[in-house]
This record gives sequence, structure tokens and C-alpha cells, in this order.
Amino acid sequence: MTETELKQRLSAGVDDVEAPPDLLGRARLGGARRLRRRRFLTLTASTLAVAAVGGVAVTAPAVLDRIRDTPVASTPVAADLYSFLMATPTRGDLADDQAYLDQVLTVWRTSHRKSANYDRGIFDHLQGNAKVYWAGNTPAGRVAIVAEHSYLRHHDNIQLDKEGIYTLVGFVVDGKDGKPAMLSDSYPAPGVGLMTGMVATKGDTKALVVLDTGKKTGWSAGRTYPADGGSRREYTPLRFKDGVAVVELPRDTGLPDLSISGLPATGETYQGIVNGGVEAAKPEQSPGDRRLWSDFTELVTWPMTANADKLSTIAANRFETALDPVTDKSYYMLGHSFWTAYGVTANGSSVYLGEQQIDNDPTRVYAVLEPKTGKRTIIPGGVPDANTPLPVSIKLPAGQGWAVAHKDAKLSYRYDGGAWSTPRTNAVLVPAGDKAEVKVEATGMTEVVTLR
Repeated sequence: MTETELKQRLSAGVDDVEAPPDLLGRARLGGARRLRRRRFLTLTASTLAVAAVGGVAVTAPAVLDRIRDTPVASTPVAADLYSFLMATPTRGDLADDQAYLDQVLTVWRTSHRKSANYDRGIFDHLQGNAKVYWAGNTPAGRVAIVAEHSYLRHHDNIQLDKEGIYTLVGFVVDGKDGKPAMLSDSYPAPGVGLMTGMVATKGDTKALVVLDTGKKTGWSAGRTYPADGGSRREYTPLRFKDGVAVVELPRDTGLPDLSISGLPATGETYQGIVNGGVEAAKPEQSPGDRRLWSDFTELVTWPMTANADKLSTIAANRFETALDPVTDKSYYMLGHSFWTAYGVTANGSSVYLGEQQIDNDPTRVYAVLEPKTGKRTIIPGGVPDANTPLPVSIKLPAGQGWAVAHKDAKLSYRYDGGAWSTPRTNAVLVPAGDKAEVKVEATGMTEVVTLR
């Protein structure tokens, strides 16, 4: 995923920051449904949409703070979802370490001009004094969360329903030099949700810190793909103390895969995480669109059998409709299949073949089997390997054969060394039989694959 804006900011001087800025930003937030595109969504385009919404702040040489306005109102507006940060004294086991708190506030004040939110004007009319909501030790070093009121006004680069006083939030970690450094900042953009989590990094140790919003909340290290063909997340409840929850993450945790959600997790999450890992720091390494075949200008359908013409106009929708109910709902980006293969099995069942990518996860292929009567079945084909002669090969249940595909290849099959069938292009349904093989003929390559 290309984040040109993010790359520019990362080059602005972050040598002293161990944990890099917020890449995924709003990517975990409740704007997921609003930002979702059906079918032709490219993951790159969605990420760019995030870059236009999210906010990142990094430490830099000291610069003059914005001139503070005289307060124009006394209380935050109702939409100020961060207002609770200003309602209590500083919490955490470093709450009495005044020297550290002073350093944190200095970092906060001198970070605004380097924030991605700077040109949105959120720091133009700061109100009163900033405060440290929480300061404490974590397995990944010291962490502090800063809050400050600001009078937000309508602006051509800000999401705002109503002008008024809102609470800004800043996330501070220890930099490589051991001194406080800005990780990110945020404001309560309407309809997007809150950044309530952050990841601090120190060496190989990572700690997830989550704000207590007064609701039962859980965290998930990543989604799973069970044998029934769906995808889902399991959330571990967080234990809050002094306004936050702190979790030392397993070392193999993929930071872009993290998610936090209110419990029970019934769908999309409205809480985001400021990620601070290497994965988030280097957008050129981000996988982006990982779908197997996506270089199409329009949706395409591939017949796998000769007697399936009636399925051509409904194939893409049938495949997508089957996967929707069993797809994890707490995603930001959903990459639908640009291609759908279709056919009819020996017993008259309809079969549809395609792929689906969720967020940064590898794309996965599926076959959907719909009998004339009875329950529909989803058969997962796992993560395809584009470098193999037959990237898609899914064995269907109940002796219905195999659904196989290779874009732009001629595919024919045979049994026990017999004669080859008439070739089909792109995809073919191979009826069940002993010692079945598929011949794959693509540009400059002919391979024979044994089906298992």
C-alpha cells in the first residue's frame, strides 16, 4: 500500500524515535463500512483514504508552539468523545514523577507543527493547559497519554460536524535515546471512532496500551480462518487499572493484524490502534493488494463446464453472497474477487470459485457448492501460490471432483494416463476419478499436475 504522504513525514526526522508513527491510523475504526467499496475496491485506494483521515505526529527539533487563544467556550461539545481524558488527575505509576511529566508536556507542545493534523487547524486555537492523563511503565518502556482542549473550527481539511471545544489526544513513548517522543496524535473526528490503543516498542518487546472508555473491551492478535470456510477473531478481555490496560504482546504478533473491540464483538470495531512497529514504519514493505489475480478492468466470469450458461450472470453475486455471512466483520479493507469461475457438478450442484482478501492478510481462495436442495457448502482452498502451475485447486466434497484455475492457461484433464479432455481456458471442473491429472498450458510452459 502506497502512503506517499506518510513517507514524506517519516523522512522529516524520526531518528530518535524507536516506535514509528501511526500507519494504519483510522484503519481499525468504525469508518470501515463507510469507506468500504464493493468488488472493485483496491486495497491501495482504501489506504489512501485512511491517510486523508488519520493523524500522525512525530518528534522534531523544538519549534515555537501555536499561540493560544483566549477560551471562547467553557465546556466541550457533546461530540467530544475524548472529554473523559480531562476529567481526572494524572494516573499511572509515574503520575508523581514531575520531571517526566514536564518532559512529556514539552514534547507534546513542540510536536504540533510536525503532526499530520497540523494543516487541519486542530492546534490553532488551543484552550487552557495540556495535562497528562496517564503516565506509567510498560514492558516496552515508559508511556504517557496527553490531552488538551482545542476550539475546532470548520476547515477544508477537517472532519467536523459542529464547531466547538474538543479534546485532543497525544501518545508518547520512549525514543531510542530513552527520552519521551511523540508517537501520534488524534482528535474525535465524527463518524470515524476513537484511537484508544497504542503500541510501544522497545527492542523486541511490544506493549499494547488501551484507554478505558468505561466499556468492556477485548484485544485480538489476528483473525483465524477455520475449516468451515469463514474468518473470525477471538477477543481476549482487557483488564483496566488506573484508566488503561497494558498487555505485553507475543513477539510474533503482527502489529497491523491487531484489533481492539467492545465486547461482545458483534461486528465492526469503533476503536483504533496507533501501531508502532517496523511493519507500520515502512510502507514500501506493506503488502497492499495481495489478490491472486486483480489486473482486470471489469469483473470476469469463467465457465468451468459446458452446461452452466445460466450461471454466468449470477456467479459473482452468488460467490460473494455466500462468503459475506461467514466473513469477519471487524475489517477495514475487503478485497473482493475480480474473477469468478462457475460450473455444474455431476449431481447437478452449482459450484462457484473465487478469492477474497481481508486487510493485510494473504488472499484466500474458496469454492461454494450449492446443491439443488439442501445446505450450501463453502470449501476453503487456503492461500494460493501464484508461482505454482496450478495456483487454485480445491477438492469438492461428496465425490464432486475438483475445481481448478490458472488465469490465461489452457486446462485439460485425464484419468490414469488416458486421453486428455478438450481444454478449457482459465478454469475447469474435473469430475471425480482415479489418478486424475490436469495439464496446464500457459505461455512458454506445459505442466502436468496430479490432483489429490
